[in-house]
Amino acid sequence: MVAAAAGCGDQRAYPIVRPSMGDVICPFDMVGYATLNLGTTGGSTPQAPVTVTTAADFIAQATASTEPKEILVDGMITLTDTVEIASNKTIIGVGANSGFTGAGLHLVDVKNVVLRNLVLAKVGVGEGDAINLKRTTNVWIDHCDLSSDPADTTSGYDGLVEITHASDWVTVSWTRFHDHKDTGLIGNLEDNALEDSGTLHATYHHNLFLKVNSGPRVRYGTLHFYSNHLQQVTVNGVAAETMSTARVEQNTFDRVGTPITTDYDDLETGSASDVSNRMIDSGPSKTSSTSPVPVPPYAYSPDSAIGSPAIVAACAGTGKLTP
Repeated sequence: MVAAAAGCGDQRAYPIVRPSMGDVICPFDMVGYATLNLGTTGGSTPQAPVTVTTAADFIAQATASTEPKEILVDGMITLTDTVEIASNKTIIGVGANSGFTGAGLHLVDVKNVVLRNLVLAKVGVGEGDAINLKRTTNVWIDHCDLSSDPADTTSGYDGLVEITHASDWVTVSWTRFHDHKDTGLIGNLEDNALEDSGTLHATYHHNLFLKVNSGPRVRYGTLHFYSNHLQQVTVNGVAAETMSTARVEQNTFDRVGTPITTDYDDLETGSASDVSNRMIDSGPSKTSSTSPVPVPPYAYSPDSAIGSPAIVAACAGTGKLTP
């Protein structure tokens, strides 16, 4: 256990289930930056969750007010336009194959949102992002499955998780990023210091990045990236640029072009700490600034780099949570 404990999450509706992998029990507690800033509870409420099966019902429940609400998404819903989620919502998919295709979820000028157990696939409408945060705080993205079609260059697919414009206190955990190009940004512009400086704190832990061009690219922000498994990643695993810091800890980089870089494309570099990572058939990292990045101010228990692929394979993605 590292650092000091803080915060709690919305765990009422969905308890842990045991996968068929010996004695492995998939953790489901919230960890990371989403536990700070008074924590992230989403739509936790004594009232029963609302179940939706159509786009119209989902939009009505997720956007109408900022009152706390738990929304269960049952089945795959085709969205024809981006949905802007209101504050204080928990949105959870039912089973392993529930979520959205076509258009994505935008969180703009909101706070306190939990997205769990959702499939988001082939999002090409609007900005083309599966999940997009702007000026939004306290978000937990957990046990999701995010993808597109990398062979399709005409449908407008962009990022899978974009955390931009001074968004803050975000955790992305136990999620599968696969079959896509660049998976996402933490800070989107080199010249956005006035808005972004001092914000963009994000934790990525126990995620799978499989057959993608790159993992997260951070500008101005603070990234804690631990116990992830990156496999067949063409370009960069983690890119820390333009006054950002990244603590990259206990990850496995398997066939990754450049596992860690501070010198990808921006004029100004960031800083990255390489802490006990494992490299398999990967290229060299490119870090011109490797000054130590402080341990983050929350409790966490990283799995070892050698053990992370097995627990991520057993526990990441949809279908691990049941009502």
